[in-house]
Amino acid sequence: MGFVNKEQDSLLCKSLDIKVNQDDDLYFLDKIDIAQLIFKRGDSIINQPKSTVNIPAIKQALNSHTDIANAEVYITIDGRLKVAVKQRKPVLRVFNLTGDSYYLDDEGKLMPLSDKYTAKVLVANGNIPEAYATSYKYSIAEISKDKEKKKHTMLDELYAMATYIDADEFWKAQVQQIYINTDNDMEIVPMVGNQKIIFGDTSSMDEKFKKLLIFYQQGLNTTGWWDKYSIINLKFKSQIVCTKKEIVKIKPTIKPSTVITPAPVITPAPIIKPTPEIKPV
Repeated sequence: MGFVNKEQDSLLCKSLDIKVNQDDDLYFLDKIDIAQLIFKRGDSIINQPKSTVNIPAIKQALNSHTDIANAEVYITIDGRLKVAVKQRKPVLRVFNLTGDSYYLDDEGKLMPLSDKYTAKVLVANGNIPEAYATSYKYSIAEISKDKEKKKHTMLDELYAMATYIDADEFWKAQVQQIYINTDNDMEIVPMVGNQKIIFGDTSSMDEKFKKLLIFYQQGLNTTGWWDKYSIINLKFKSQIVCTKKEIVKIKPTIKPSTVITPAPVITPAPIIKPTPEIKPV
């Protein structure tokens, strides 16, 4: 048995096989990036004895990367180093009050932007003070458990809204942006129409989206529906409060026609010739 183990340890690592998931069109990392991350550490891998390959260190290095959700590393009996990497999946891109931008991923963790790839996800902006540098240490799960943190952030509300929309193909196609107004109400910016849709918070979220769906279905079946309302308010229970657009009719100002008085016709005075002088004969 000892002889077999020694023989296995002396076998060389002959290849590096890397697999990177690119589901949902994720391209933060590819196989070349992962290979560079491994070799950048200075590890001797190819053509080295299996026993010298530090698998825990490689795994730790990969899992500490900001774009990696999970990495599995192992070496086969015949000397192939297998690496399987799962990329993080953003569900929301946040722009805070100062213009700082970052992602929220599907696990409720803050994620920095990438120089290589920009994810096509829902956008949130408005009254969002949280900066990445001061907030990345806290997950949404941790924020939700901390009453003090929860009181001063909208990230948990944004995450709940973003994951709901991401899981529904219809709303994923209809909603392009979430805006936080000065009252800390969420407003939905739709793909179709230019209405202001006031959602409020995420309480009764499923019911609010069902109410909005009724409005959309009505709009699809009624000509001119999209242009009829300027505000759709979903905050009130069991009802939708809509504000009609104010149509301002501008009457053209018609100036009275200028009456032009014709110039008087001036008849020239007759020319009176002097009577010729008659002399007596």
